[in-house]
Amino acid sequence: MIDKKTKKWYAVYVRSRAEKKVAAEMEENNIEAYLPLFKTIRQWSDRKKRVHLPLIRGYLFVHIKGREYFEVLKIQGVVSFVKFLGKPTSIPAWQIQNLKILLGSGEEFEFASPDLGEGDFVHITAGVLKGLKGRIVKVRQKKKLLISLDALDYSFTVDIHPALVERIRVPRTS
Repeated sequence: MIDKKTKKWYAVYVRSRAEKKVAAEMEENNIEAYLPLFKTIRQWSDRKKRVHLPLIRGYLFVHIKGREYFEVLKIQGVVSFVKFLGKPTSIPAWQIQNLKILLGSGEEFEFASPDLGEGDFVHITAGVLKGLKGRIVKVRQKKKLLISLDALDYSFTVDIHPALVERIRVPRTS
């Protein structure tokens, strides 16, 4: 279980797109939480806007002792703790500190997308192509994906940054 005497960092699964709301509620409940955010520019059809997005979608980190375990689970939007062999797994403090240093540095960095590869089906989550679904044809220089988007028996490809796509398990037809 969770260490009852010493505060440690743990990763928590949260509902999709609820990371900021859950982090705010944890703060209101005096639970130390860390939601790593990065700045990016998102483009809609009528404007561009600088936004802060979760670095790791669907997760946030909590720094707690054992007695706070159930308090965390009570917060609306929390799904569960990340577990290994059925037990919540603590994360070394230096790894959380590394995230804080990286994000606080102002340095540009690129996302490594080891889970995205040729043949994977993805949907585009942001930008002017948001909502399109396709198959990765090629990964180019770890900065761009070449995605084939099939429509009406016509295929075309588009280069897109990996941060703007999300892998889907089965291609959706609707």
